[in-house]
Order: sequence, then C-alpha cells, then structure tokens
Amino acid sequence: MGLDSRHQFSIDAMTQAEAFLTRPQELYKSSFIEAVYEYIREKRTVNWHPEILRERFDEYLRVLQQAETDPLAGMVPATQLWLVAAGHGYIGDVDVRHRLTLSLQRYGGHIGYKIRPSCRRQGYGTLICRLGIEQARQLGIGDILITCDDDNRGSAKIIEANGGVLQDRIDNGRGVLTRRYWVHARV
Repeated sequence: MGLDSRHQFSIDAMTQAEAFLTRPQELYKSSFIEAVYEYIREKRTVNWHPEILRERFDEYLRVLQQAETDPLAGMVPATQLWLVAAGHGYIGDVDVRHRLTLSLQRYGGHIGYKIRPSCRRQGYGTLICRLGIEQARQLGIGDILITCDDDNRGSAKIIEANGGVLQDRIDNGRGVLTRRYWVHARV
C-alpha cells in the first residue's frame, strides 16, 4: 500500500499539526497504551488490556498484521492503520474491511474509525475517515459503506463531510438505530 511514516497528510489549519497514517508499530506503543486507558475510562470495550499490551505488544502487532490476510474465525480481512502526529503519537485508528458480510452490511460497514478522547474535536475524525476512504479505494472498493449510531451526531457529521449519503436508519436490536451511509465511487 506504500504507507510509511514518511508519507504525511496535513490537517486543516484548525489543528496546526501534521498527521499521517502508518501501520501499527512499536514506535507508538506508549501513546497507544495511554489511549487504551482513555478508551477504558469512557467505558469503551477494548480487545487487549493495557497491562497485557505492555508485555506482549509484538504479539498484538502480529495479530493486526495477520488480520489482513488470515483473519480470526468470523472476521473478514481488514487493514488497520494508525493516525499519528508529532507531539501526540497515536491519535486514532481506522479499520478498512476488505469486504462485507451480511452482519457488516447492517452494522460496521467497510470503514470503522476512532479517535482517542484527548484528541477529539480537533479535525482528526474527519481526516481519518477521509484517509480510510482513500485506503478503501486503493484496495479496489467502489461504493463504501460506513455506519454509525443514530445518536452519534459527531460521527454522522464526519461521514457526511466525507461524501457519505444516508441510505437509511435501521434497528439492529442494540437500543439505538444505526445510520448507514454510502460513499459512492466517482465515475
């Protein structure tokens, strides 16, 4: 995919920082673990406990790499990239799912992203969504499905700012409707 730490994308003037996507790597271990603690404080589910990450970070990185070609049972191939910037380290991540299952068509879509709480409201959400769309295009995905909870106005605005067209709102039995947006391929 040609991504490395030298390939940088500037954010709007509001953030006054340079940020770029990179493959998950040891260089950002500390800031990633700090972000995991932030996610835990806001009651988000995390896949790996921070103390386990401290001891087995290399294994975590291998699992992420393996997910691209040999995902765990029930998962689809997916590429995870981290948004990082000088002074911040890890800011957030984007998962680009290479294909959709029936379940992902209802909730999840091709792209999932998150920004650590301490870096929100600085333009990074819009940036990471845009860069995720670019990555999906590089993988040959035409029309891209992105979903969010109906009550997540911030995420809805981010998706809409990146060309997302609302298809519908559906009930997934999760207590909140799911908004399903399509970012259509340019012809």
